[in-house]
Amino acid sequence: MPVRVLVVDDSNFAQQVLADLLSEDPDLEVIGIAADGNDALQKIPVLQPDVVTLDIEMPGMNGIECLTKIMETNPLPVVMVSHLTVAGAKQTIKALELGAVDFVTKPSKDDHTLFDIKKELNRKVKLAASIKVGKLKKVLAKKQKIAAPVKPPQNIELLTIGSSTGGPRALRYLLGLFPKDFPVGTVVTQHMPEGFTKVFAGHLNELSEIQIQEAKNGELITPGKILIAPSGKQITLQRTPSGALAVEVSTQPELIYKPSINHFLKSVAAVCGEKVLSVILTGMGSDGAISLQKLREMGARTIAEAEESCVVFGMPRAAIELGGAEYVESLTNIYGRIVKIINGEK
Repeated sequence: MPVRVLVVDDSNFAQQVLADLLSEDPDLEVIGIAADGNDALQKIPVLQPDVVTLDIEMPGMNGIECLTKIMETNPLPVVMVSHLTVAGAKQTIKALELGAVDFVTKPSKDDHTLFDIKKELNRKVKLAASIKVGKLKKVLAKKQKIAAPVKPPQNIELLTIGSSTGGPRALRYLLGLFPKDFPVGTVVTQHMPEGFTKVFAGHLNELSEIQIQEAKNGELITPGKILIAPSGKQITLQRTPSGALAVEVSTQPELIYKPSINHFLKSVAAVCGEKVLSVILTGMGSDGAISLQKLREMGARTIAEAEESCVVFGMPRAAIELGGAEYVESLTNIYGRIVKIINGEK
């Protein structure tokens, strides 16, 4: 059975392009088109789509308002259609936190990359169809037990967190638990389009006690601060002549993911050895799995997110299957496990 898709967009051009791109795939079927949020909410219970593609900027009820209603009344996998602008990034990140599975670039009349957009769109819609959105809502609704305050670590000098699809929502939850005086410098590697991580870091910083910012070339990694690897670039870990840890930001090497979790963790292994705690969260593919395995073989501490809370159980699954995960924890339990490891508890 093909995946049944409802396209929601106020632009006649975008409606036609999205419907055409989706219909070219035999595994996808466009069962309807809605012109705005209100129209979508009326058609969803009638058409019962498997996936909704949802424009963010629409007159009347916009995409964010519509997404909120969908998640409240009839949780469905939603793929947002977004402009790659600063304003678009802010709204897209909000949508991902509200429960949207992923997002794609909105096609324009002078766009010469429709073939690439089609591949991305169709892949993400198929992936979205396999996700149980209601289950994720229940996981994150669980009450969080406040972990004991962390103390200065003896054997951990760096915490790394890698994530991809579903990461923005997971990171908002997880990083929101960190106190402002968290005693270990932390670096997050999240797959995002270029320009999005600066907006994302600023957004997280507003919601968290701990300082969160996009990493700059040569920036020191210090306790009480979380650095987000800049999208469109690669980062490596360096040790300064004084012995401090710092990040190096570069346009090289050219890899599928920018930033690449594997590339960063290779440098982490070379610089820190076993004195690192590395976490792999939700994400499609296997980025980070090989390096996590090597870190664990060196004696480093590692955590993979459990399937029950993952939007996509790809990267954690790959790490687990390679033997790279010392612990497998649901998102609601990961911070507690981090604290226990840093505190030296068994």
